[in-house]
Amino acid sequence: MFNHKRVLLFDFETTGLNPLFEQVIEIGAIVLEPVNGTYTIVDELSTLVIADKPLSPKITEITHITDEMLLRDGISESEAFEKLYLMYKNKDTLLIAYNIVFDLGFLEQLFKKYDLPQFEIKNDILDVMAVYKDRFPYPHRLDQAVAKYQVNVKNTHRALDDIKATYEVLLKMNEEKPNISHYVNKIGFNPKYGVNGKKLPHVKYIAQYGGRFEIEKDK
Repeated sequence: MFNHKRVLLFDFETTGLNPLFEQVIEIGAIVLEPVNGTYTIVDELSTLVIADKPLSPKITEITHITDEMLLRDGISESEAFEKLYLMYKNKDTLLIAYNIVFDLGFLEQLFKKYDLPQFEIKNDILDVMAVYKDRFPYPHRLDQAVAKYQVNVKNTHRALDDIKATYEVLLKMNEEKPNISHYVNKIGFNPKYGVNGKKLPHVKYIAQYGGRFEIEKDK
């Protein structure tokens, strides 16, 4: 499926959409490493993160996370970053998420705040949504992918559940057509709106309408 010695799949729940002004309130992550020729989960993280401001009713509705939960069970943002950093390890780790552009924005801000102000993501990346969108028409949310492939983990908009569901979807898609490595460092975007978020210099951005295999056909 890919040839990296370390793979980090991660998902953030946040207080909003803009990583410059909003915060991560939950991290779900798993690390894969090849064991006897098969990628195996060797580490996982599930933690709530204390926010600096009260959550909006909309965010609580979407995530089912409350201010009380964060105060009772959350850890500081700096501590959460340290835990995630140990899983990230280095720039040779393949980063995977569903709609990864969103999560990369928050990941980069965490690194800039707690590691290096000039940090830039240079890792290889894989957007599971781009694979799904290549193969199927709209809609392309994770819950549609979960339903389509009837995966065992039901995504709940909680970070660890969502990332495990993402991994199951990825495995199902690889069984369906084993060309996942072709999607590494390729991001699809809606041609109506253009590229969302910061462009990474080592990533190719390709217009996707949905179900037309635009990335698969890219040479």
